[in-house]
Amino acid sequence: MGVILELGDMEGFLGQEELEGRKARAAEICRGLYRREDPGQVLGWRTSEGSAVQLDEIRKKAEEIRKEAQVFVLVGVGGSNQAARAVIEAMKGRPGPEVLYLGNTLSPYSVYEVLKAMEGKSVYINVIAKNFETLEPGSHFRILRQWMGKRYSPKEMAKRIVVTGTAGSRLEGIARREGYLFLQFPVAVGGRYSAFTPVALFPLAVAGLDIGAYLEGMESARGECQNRPEASPAVIYASVRNLLYGKGYDIEVMASFEPRFGFLEKWWMQLFGEGEGKEKKGIFPAAAIYSEDLHSLGQYMQDGRRNLIETFLTVQDGGASLPIEPCPGYGDGFDYLDGMDFGRMNKVAEAATWNAHRQGGVPCLRFQVDEISEQAFGELFYYFMVSCAVSGELMGVDPFGQEGVEAYKRSMFAMLRHNVEED
Repeated sequence: MGVILELGDMEGFLGQEELEGRKARAAEICRGLYRREDPGQVLGWRTSEGSAVQLDEIRKKAEEIRKEAQVFVLVGVGGSNQAARAVIEAMKGRPGPEVLYLGNTLSPYSVYEVLKAMEGKSVYINVIAKNFETLEPGSHFRILRQWMGKRYSPKEMAKRIVVTGTAGSRLEGIARREGYLFLQFPVAVGGRYSAFTPVALFPLAVAGLDIGAYLEGMESARGECQNRPEASPAVIYASVRNLLYGKGYDIEVMASFEPRFGFLEKWWMQLFGEGEGKEKKGIFPAAAIYSEDLHSLGQYMQDGRRNLIETFLTVQDGGASLPIEPCPGYGDGFDYLDGMDFGRMNKVAEAATWNAHRQGGVPCLRFQVDEISEQAFGELFYYFMVSCAVSGELMGVDPFGQEGVEAYKRSMFAMLRHNVEED
């Protein structure tokens, strides 16, 4: 069973007729994604043929790294590392080196801690940058080159550095000159839509994950979106969100009772934040991991402003079993838990939260997967990407641009260059 989307009780929020009408419109937009040409070069993510390139090179180099590396440093920011990190951090315990992350902060303490963790280890790095103009990965790559240059010969260093960027970019020029393996960041794929390109596939393979199963999940979701869009979770999700947005629901919280989905939630926030947040429009994406966040956000979710949508992300098989053994005579007041498994408690807490928030006036949706696996992630990523593309068009914004991000970069670069000139 693949990804299932459950709408819960939407009668109090949406009429059946308006929902069917919006679904029909969204389905037509979805069909158009696969029919139309791509002069703007933003739709390369639609098929594996346009995104999952260089698989043989990826598998060969990943096998080498798994054998020889103790530490693999993934250097990227935003869409250049979020998808891979979401899967790797959710599926720890697989064969492969320890994965560390750089290129995603300007905190000196954070960078220093990663460098310290690399000391005395066999290290490989993968630097990901579509145009190699972003400050965080660019500055971190310089630090890492200097670090590795003090520990490895030029030949050995070249073997240990892999770069992922667009053909013709400055990063490719550096790779050709220095002898680094160069992997393609397809020109027609934006960062937040890069989950099925070498941007994510290479780190996943290095981490010992099954990229074949991951791409099978993508293909399963693609087949449904392309051939039966009106029944796909992507189209239904986009339709419900868009209707609710029109009724004043302008904040969406993705919530899960499974902490392993924490980085998937961060990826989702970037996808929809950059995809919809334009022209003073868009649903603000936020995230919560329950039950911990119920003790901080729970009051607001239950009784706060009714402009919230809550989307639950649920996994049927929690991946572990931990029953509570009886503790007679201790007097802690929790004897009613004797023999109960933590998995059962987690499910009860989720069901209670779902019921309470719905009864409190929050429109709730739920994505459900059988287990946390490569295939499940492949399906979820693809459904969300299609949904974001459809949702943007329903909202009347370009779901592929990100001018707001570029604005802060221009300001930051101007300030940095000014300071350098003053020095």
